Amino acid sequence: MRSLDEIAISDGCQIQERDDEQEPLVARPPSGPKLQRQITLLGAVALTISTVIGSGIFVSPNGIVKEVNSVGVALFIWLGCGLAAGAAALCVCELGCAIPSAGGIYSFVLRIYGKLPAFMFIWTFDLISNPAGLAIIHLTLSKYLLALFLSDPPDWAEKLCAVCFILVLCGVNCIGVRFMTKVQTALMFFKMLAILIIVIAGAVYLGQGHHENIDEFFTNETTITPTSFTYAFYSGLWAYSGWDALFHAGEEMDDMARTLPLAIKLGMCAVIVAYLLANVAYMSLLSTADLIASKAVAEAAVAVSLGKVYGNIIIPLFVALSCMGAGTGSIFMVGRQVFAAAREGHFPKFLSLLHPKRNTPIPALIFPCVIATLLLFLPTSSIESLIELSQFTMWIFYGACFAGIIVLRIREPELHRPYKTWIIVPAVLTLLSVYLLVTPFIQRPVSSAVVIAIVLLSIPAYYFIIVRSCMASSLQNSVSDFLVRVARYACCGVSS
Repeated sequence: MRSLDEIAISDGCQIQERDDEQEPLVARPPSGPKLQRQITLLGAVALTISTVIGSGIFVSPNGIVKEVNSVGVALFIWLGCGLAAGAAALCVCELGCAIPSAGGIYSFVLRIYGKLPAFMFIWTFDLISNPAGLAIIHLTLSKYLLALFLSDPPDWAEKLCAVCFILVLCGVNCIGVRFMTKVQTALMFFKMLAILIIVIAGAVYLGQGHHENIDEFFTNETTITPTSFTYAFYSGLWAYSGWDALFHAGEEMDDMARTLPLAIKLGMCAVIVAYLLANVAYMSLLSTADLIASKAVAEAAVAVSLGKVYGNIIIPLFVALSCMGAGTGSIFMVGRQVFAAAREGHFPKFLSLLHPKRNTPIPALIFPCVIATLLLFLPTSSIESLIELSQFTMWIFYGACFAGIIVLRIREPELHRPYKTWIIVPAVLTLLSVYLLVTPFIQRPVSSAVVIAIVLLSIPAYYFIIVRSCMASSLQNSVSDFLVRVARYACCGVSS
């Protein structure tokens, strides 16, 4: 009887076994369709800043204060989240330089742990976490944009507007990488301008002698507990989501060994400073009670100092532009991840197709946008519930990735690493990940268990979708070829 590997190879499925004796010192590039190197240092910095600064800094401030009931403690949580995200980005940068791939963390998990954990990652991220993140960004975008025209827009209008912007920003990514990076560079300046207006509003208010809110920084009794701290940290980490965006551009970045770490350092430092200044401004302009009660923190804060014209018109417009940048970067990131997974056989083959002229993975870009649209119309698709769902599932595999850096150092000490982090950094981040995953079970065991169950469903899915399909490859190839033809026709001639 033939083994599973023999059946798979003879039927055309790619199951590759590691050969430690023949493993080269430099990681092999992935096989299959290749992307072109078109992202410069400026484009990489713009992609980092534009992807990270999105809806979080305008949505999360009241969520953090609500959990800890102290603006002073909330400010320290913002700083801690920034340091954690920056350390995580520089930590994973070691893997990004050693294993350049469009798949980002998916490719790292595949290299370190193998096919099943990589499939569990792609199942969790591209079916749950990433689409939920896209839904949050575009829901926030629609809320701020509709606030310019309607005082209390209905939920259906907000969700319909969010769907329209998902389609538009997906189209921006489909046009081409150079066009997308130019859009991101322009939107980056609008983001920084929005935060600058918020900071100026806080400075003007303090200059007028209003210090009463500053005096509340540490006077309120905090209600912080391990669980409330975890959910406050989740809200802060959501605002820094996108720190891993550049790892999905590993195949498209010029001089990656130099560009990747430098772009992460410049981009994340700019984001941390901007976030801290914006939060000090929020806390200066609004009392703790007003900060918690506000549904549009940036809008309410600026209106106090600079008036309703800035608060009700200028800020919502700039926040909408900021969310557009985050949405564009997130679609880029998730699309590359889906493309890499399809190239490895973890998603249908038609999702690995590239446009012959634009060199963009159009089917892979459309796929997460469809799931995000479906999530928007679920009955429980509030921003808070989507944030918790997104962050909890993300940190399961972030922790595995941090631990994998240590594993790879031991298993492949001679692997070429153009950039190396201190070994203590991934160790500390692994412990932080464990803490962020364990504490939610204390207060919300049911919802946490449901998320874990969804992740574990990937194991039988892997058997039926991947293993069984390899043993029945004639049917698989027929269906896959049909979907490839449909994708080529629908996307105006994409190539494999």
